[in-house]
Formats: sequence, C-alpha cells, structure tokens
Amino acid sequence: MLKFTDGFEQLKPSSTVESISIAITGDCCPFGAALEPILAGKSADILKGIQPFLDSADLRIIQFEAPLTNDETPIPKSGPNLKCPPECVEFVKAGDFAVALLANNHTGDYGPAPIIETIEILEQNGTKTVGAGKNAVEAAKPLIIEKNGFTISIINIGEHEFGRAGHSHAGSAALDPLVNITSIRRLKKSVDIVLVILHGGTETNPVPRPKMVQTCRAFAEAGASAVMNIHTHCPQGIEIWEGTPIIYSPGNFYFPSIWEWKQFDPKEFWWTGYIPKISFDKSGAMALEIMPFMFSPDPEKIEPLTGDKKDKFYEYLAEISAILADDLEIERYFDAWCASRGANALTSIRKVSANWPIDATNYDQLKSIMPLRNIFTCESHHELVSRYLCLLEDNRLDEAGKYIEKIEKLQVADF
Repeated sequence: MLKFTDGFEQLKPSSTVESISIAITGDCCPFGAALEPILAGKSADILKGIQPFLDSADLRIIQFEAPLTNDETPIPKSGPNLKCPPECVEFVKAGDFAVALLANNHTGDYGPAPIIETIEILEQNGTKTVGAGKNAVEAAKPLIIEKNGFTISIINIGEHEFGRAGHSHAGSAALDPLVNITSIRRLKKSVDIVLVILHGGTETNPVPRPKMVQTCRAFAEAGASAVMNIHTHCPQGIEIWEGTPIIYSPGNFYFPSIWEWKQFDPKEFWWTGYIPKISFDKSGAMALEIMPFMFSPDPEKIEPLTGDKKDKFYEYLAEISAILADDLEIERYFDAWCASRGANALTSIRKVSANWPIDATNYDQLKSIMPLRNIFTCESHHELVSRYLCLLEDNRLDEAGKYIEKIEKLQVADF
C-alpha cells in the first residue's frame, strides 16, 4: 500500500544505470487574476517556489487547458468558454515545459482556427504539443520524443466533451479505449516508455468513477509505462497496477479564477494539487515522487506545502489511494456520488425546451441543448446519470446515500 512517506515511493530497484524522470502537471489555465503578472513578465516569479522540483525532472509536461488566442468565436457548449491571450505562452516557457497536453474540454472553446493557432504558438516557442491537430487523425497521433537515451511516446486523449477533432476540422483527440489499447500495444514494441494521459472524470469527486478505473487499468495491462488522468479539479489517489503507476488526478496546477463566486477558500481542493515525478529505467517505472502545492488568491505565486501541511497532505493522499485497493469500496463511493448528484444532472434535460429539429446555424438554439448533448456523449456524465437511474430503479438511493458524508469529508482540505 502506498504511504507517501516524505512524498516518495520506491516502486522497484533500478535494473540498469540508465534512467529518466518525468514530471506532469494538472490543469493549467493562466487567465483571470493571472493575466496581469504574466503579461508583466512575472511568470518566473509565479513558478519560483516550485521551479526546483520541476527542474529536478529530466522532462516536464504541462496540461494546458485553454486556447492561446484573441479570437472572439466561442463555440456553443455547456460550461464556460475559456481562452488566454497568446502572450501567456511565456508562462509555459518560464517553466521550461517540453510538452503541452491539449486533449481536453477547453482547447476547442473558440473553434478550430484557434486550436491551430495554439499549436503553432507553443511549438514556435519551443514546446511540443500532443492531443490536438488539424483533424481527428492528426489529433490522435502520439508524440514520440528522444531524451536521455530513452524513446518516449505520449498518448493524450480526452472524454467526449466539446472541441473534439473531426474528419475535416481541428480539435482534440477523443478517448476510444479499444483503439487506444491497440496503439499502446503497438507502441510498446518500438519505444522504451509509453505514457497515456487522459482528460476526464467527475469534477470535485475525490474518488475516480468505476469505469475510469477500469479504463486506466486496461491501459496499464496493455503495456502503458504510466497512466495519468487530469480534469477533476481536485486530487485523486494513486495505485500501482501490475507494476504501472496510475495517477487518477493531480488536481489543478494553476487555475486562478475569474468567477466572482469562486473565491479563495483554503479548505477547497480547487487551490491545492500535487505534481507527480515518475522515474523510469528501461524496464519500467521504478520510483514516484509527489510535491504538493497551493496557488492562492495572490496570483503571483505557486507555493509548495511545507511542514505540517505537507505531512497532512501525504496522509490524505494515502487515504484516498487506499480506497482504490477495494473495487467494492470504489463502487460504494460512486453510488453515493450519483445518489447526491444524479437528480440535478437530469434536471438539465427537463430544462431543455426546443423546437425540433434544431437549426444548427442558430447559435442560441444550439447552445441551449448542449447540456443534453454532454450528458449523452461525455463518458463521466453518462456514467453518473446511468448509475443514478439504476439506483432509482432498484430503490437503492437511501442505501447509497450512506456514503455521502464520507465523500463530503474527503472534499475538505482539512490542513
């Protein structure tokens, strides 16, 4: 069982003298309160507290969750349309991130052209991209890079939310487990390391949904060297599955809020996350190091947790990771999550009022049905509603609700 003593886990002895370490961040959207310091050239100051940890990794990867554009072309969708001005690429450069992950539910928020613009801006500034492209085929291509004598392949995919690539338009790569498993098996024969990084899951839920667990484990069994999911805006646990580390969510990396209702609260995990650094040799993952941090309402710094706060975070991470050792316990937590949130999700269906067929050229009409679209097509939303309806059918909502208090306790950063 993972204990994260001092934030370090030795997974196995190193079998060779060759090794490489890779650090991967959670969601980064440097907008809102972050814009002023970034545009004033203070990106290095924001990262100063955590830069030594980032620099200790041979390869640094960032999840970048917004197009870099000034275009005013928001797509019809449920949820906010996010973007950052092109100058925000300076934040990525300041962190010396070699790769930006673009398969997520915001890369396409302003349409196909800003996606291509974002890829070009990042790559012109020295950061390779993966997970998005000019069409579905290009978006799905894994990124293959050479570093420290290792050949590394990165597969970056996201759930079926908004901004997905199509046959003839730019977008992000979509999760397709059967296709992804085939890709993992093929790549494993020709590269040293296969990283699979997803974007999905149930937001603010500290325990991953059952099918996400099954999917990540299937990727590990297919030959992935490490699997990581990003999107939940809160930390989730870590497990080692058949020798492969699976990181279910590191929480946010840097996501200052522009919403008046999202005020800083140190008890809310939106503001606290962790950066995993995985060390590999030629036979697989051999060590895992975790650095917890907090970004505060002061948008000019990301600070590592220290002292008692750091120790308590490690204890918390061990607690939520222990749940992953019991599949039935994972089911219980998800049942409770669905019992508490399923009815609200279904309410969005009742709110949809439209004259069918919808006029696809009418922005307002199209946007009005996007919550409905998301429930049917996004894997996490679909599993939530499906499970809720089954609990309702089986008259198990009260039984499932017994774990709601446990979830609510785990949602509080009580340190």
